Amino acid sequence: MVLPKFYVDGRCTTLRVCMARTFGERTFGMLRSHRWQRFEVLCLPRCTAVHTCFVPLPIDIVFTDRTGRVLQVVASLAPWRVALMPKADSVWELPEGVAQRHSIEQGVRLQAWLSC
Repeated sequence: MVLPKFYVDGRCTTLRVCMARTFGERTFGMLRSHRWQRFEVLCLPRCTAVHTCFVPLPIDIVFTDRTGRVLQVVASLAPWRVALMPKADSVWELPEGVAQRHSIEQGVRLQAWLSC
């Protein structure tokens, strides 16, 4: 299975994206450590809140609107925490520090495409 690449403001990165569309994908998210080997970014479409219950390490959370524009970045969300933004359309979960390394901030557009 070919996973889409992660784009930040039109710039292609080397990161791979998993679109969590099924109940199982959305429920377990980044909990399964072996999944990190296949992709680095998890996108939860039509989502306004996430939790880090049972997630062993902090992660970066990015809330976007319908067009992929970043509304809010929650850097290093610790285990056993909740982040929510009622106005969001999607949530992107990234390993800790990725948001900063890729200059993801409010107003930037995130996308997932199959090729660069």
